[in-house]
Amino acid sequence: MKKFFKFLGIVFILVVISIAAVLFFTSDMTQTVDNFFNSIKNNNYTEAQNYLSGNFKSTTTVAQIKRAFPYSRFKHYSGYSFKNREVSANGTGTLKGSIKFSDGSILPIKIELVKENDEWKINHISLPRVGLTTSSTPQPTNKPIRYETMVHKTIVELVNAIQSNDYSKFYSDTSAEFKKSVSIDKTQRVFSRFRDVNINWGDIGSMSPVITSKEVKDNGILELKGYYPTKPAHLGFRLEYVKNNGQYKIFGVFINIKK
Repeated sequence: MKKFFKFLGIVFILVVISIAAVLFFTSDMTQTVDNFFNSIKNNNYTEAQNYLSGNFKSTTTVAQIKRAFPYSRFKHYSGYSFKNREVSANGTGTLKGSIKFSDGSILPIKIELVKENDEWKINHISLPRVGLTTSSTPQPTNKPIRYETMVHKTIVELVNAIQSNDYSKFYSDTSAEFKKSVSIDKTQRVFSRFRDVNINWGDIGSMSPVITSKEVKDNGILELKGYYPTKPAHLGFRLEYVKNNGQYKIFGVFINIKK
């Protein structure tokens, strides 16, 4: 029995050593990735290019990087979590995990790196294919999207949730991607701070949103920006939608008080 426990102890020590070795040999890789996204967070895409491989830079322009990793989203970058890390003897490595944002959401990601001049450089980034319908039924293409109606439904549901402190209805209408990355408790904690903001919340239901910007990203995310003419300050919003079974659902929600 003593030999058995001694054996288990040796195995445990070897596992700890193995984990420590993986973290040690991949720390430079994660630092490169963190530097890349922090550069974008600071809206410095030129600096971000310094962390890309020669092959990546030769096939991807700064404009394409901006479209794939928009500042409006990645200025909320807060860190990463890579549960799968691989390093090969030929100077390549892979990180699989997620990117974290300050609103509590995450973005699944896979990053392939290569060593150039003894430094790790990002060679390829794989993002989830969001915004694509999973329905096998053909979707109509000539039906116009009523952005104002879509925004109004989202904001009214959110306002009702803030005032009643019941987020079940709002949360049920969010996308599968949103539910996967943000819990209903987290949603409640994030937005509950708006309950004491002094604006005419009760009038929002009879108002119309003023949409100042509409954009569909390369990854299929629809971004709508604007505000409601509330008093004494406007309620600003930035909403991100993806398609679930042919219908736009909330992927990201950001509101603020515009004084």
